[in-house]
Amino acid sequence: MKKIIIEIDLGERSIEGRQFKREQDEMSLRDFLEVFPARFPEDAVPDKKTLDLPLKNLVFQPITVPENDSTTSNNPGSGRLRSTLEDLWQSDQNEPPESQCDDATCCTTIPEQLSDNEAVRCAYREEMDSISDYLRHGLSVLVSCDKMLTEYLYELVCHQAGKKPVLDAARPEEMRSGLSGELDRAMQGGYSNLPVLLRNLKTDEVLVLRSLDLVDEGATIETLYERTTDGEKPQLLAFLDPSLEVKKVLSDRFAVHIQINGLPRYPTSEKGESKEFTVSRLLTQRERKRFADYDPESLFKNVSGLNALQFRNAMRYVGAKVAPQSPSKDIYREIREFKITSGSEVEVPDTTFADIGGYDHIKRQLKHAIALIAGDIKSLDDEQRGKLLPRGFIFHGPPGTGKTLFAKAVANELNATIQMISGPEIMDKYVGQSENNLRQLFATARRNAPAVIFFDEFDSIASQRSVYADGGARANNAVVAQLLTEMDGFRRDQAVLVIGTSNRIDIIDEALLRPSRLRPVEIGLPDLEARRQVAMIHARSFAIDSYFKEFIINETTPDESDESNELRSLMLKLEKEGVDTQGFITSLIDLVAIHSEGFNNDEIRAIFQEASLEHHLEGKNLSPRYFGSKLAALKKRRQERRHVHL
Repeated sequence: MKKIIIEIDLGERSIEGRQFKREQDEMSLRDFLEVFPARFPEDAVPDKKTLDLPLKNLVFQPITVPENDSTTSNNPGSGRLRSTLEDLWQSDQNEPPESQCDDATCCTTIPEQLSDNEAVRCAYREEMDSISDYLRHGLSVLVSCDKMLTEYLYELVCHQAGKKPVLDAARPEEMRSGLSGELDRAMQGGYSNLPVLLRNLKTDEVLVLRSLDLVDEGATIETLYERTTDGEKPQLLAFLDPSLEVKKVLSDRFAVHIQINGLPRYPTSEKGESKEFTVSRLLTQRERKRFADYDPESLFKNVSGLNALQFRNAMRYVGAKVAPQSPSKDIYREIREFKITSGSEVEVPDTTFADIGGYDHIKRQLKHAIALIAGDIKSLDDEQRGKLLPRGFIFHGPPGTGKTLFAKAVANELNATIQMISGPEIMDKYVGQSENNLRQLFATARRNAPAVIFFDEFDSIASQRSVYADGGARANNAVVAQLLTEMDGFRRDQAVLVIGTSNRIDIIDEALLRPSRLRPVEIGLPDLEARRQVAMIHARSFAIDSYFKEFIINETTPDESDESNELRSLMLKLEKEGVDTQGFITSLIDLVAIHSEGFNNDEIRAIFQEASLEHHLEGKNLSPRYFGSKLAALKKRRQERRHVHL
């Protein structure tokens, strides 16, 4: 059963109430409210059916409801509960609502304002706690994150660790007292002052390198391995944008490597629990009121890949441009526009299985896999489900059969994000860069799980490994090995699915085609029923069915051509015989399906696409004879291509 999201105000007992909910998830909401009285918005009071649901089927969305706007959730016949709630509300009315993000209970209510510092703390609390703990114990840390997060992270983590940050551009006292040449070079930029900074670093100080790639030179790297004047190993905190690479000898200088990518679905420490989504914690009251039908899971799906600051920028944009109580689809459209300008690589598909004609046996197979991944099969525990989970699929078959559409539909059914990758995009001329590109792809997918990684032209990166010693073979072997490593490294709680498409499954490496890795799914040319469904979908998509309906309704034809008069006479004759307009369209679709044997889905689509284009641009009449000529032209082109290949 899909969980129901309920907006609820538990007052001061919010944390206690949600802890109780997790421990007593079989209890009904009605019984829960006897123990933990609560407020609800006037337009979101649970009905009788919802009150009788067990807590495990509900997700609490903590909010603050003003006393004069609230209403109880109790049964009208339960006077004792109403009295208890009213007494509690009266005692709470002088309590100010929380609006800050200062402690472990941050963001349990929707704040009026949210600063960028607070947003970063809410989104990356666990990562920041880990960095602080490592710094507190004297370890050097390398953080891979978007450049824009650096300024917000180093101050907070150093403060939490009780360390004083020394910036890479700082000018130590030694330089001020006499090293005028060194100081001049430092003022001009670069890291020529690093040797002095490192020598003078104290035990309670951390040298912050905000752009580690700028010190990726031999002499500077050697400097980082030197000791201070006290003989101690200097402690470093460095930041590196994920799009950049540094030498291994430089990255090895750091005892700990931590990655911060995108937004977590849930706060990291709360994964697996029925807690609120991270995106819900990063909304202000004004932004929340923009949604007429707020769904945190759908919102997360549409902002996956954005970091906390990018998300806040997107919501400021939405708050300024969208009217209150707007439909979610309008808000998501604005967010997509924002994401295009921010260059996000994560997409949100809207294709469904209903958009794909035919192939029922393939849809059934994929829906079984989706049910496993989504955990919808209640008879299986997590351990059994983990053993049955597929790592992914490889769709193979002739061109134009809808392999890409199937990948998008799977992502949509999973309510997942999707990364669309063309195989050749992975390959790079520099040694090791192709494998790193793969690592970054999988890291982004795991961060945004549930996610689908879709490789088009999969054979270009996953062809069979070679025994030859040339550079090209070694590079291909390394990419395949990295792909195998990433796929085998999935944890059971990470719903990441890999889908590849290829017209040449015969050249895919055998190790990838094992049943426990990529399950081959053949998507061949459509049969008669599939062609009929595909033709019907495109007839509606290009408004061909509307053309015939309007044609018979209009008293005058667009022109007085023989073809136009012939079509009108035919449709009027059929109407007298009891065949309505829809029956005529269905018969036309059947003729297209019968005479397009051997066509792929894209060729069938081209028939209706060209018909719509020529009708609107040239005023063509779309008679059965017209569609017959289009079918004949396509068959002729197919024969010509076949002769050329021969």
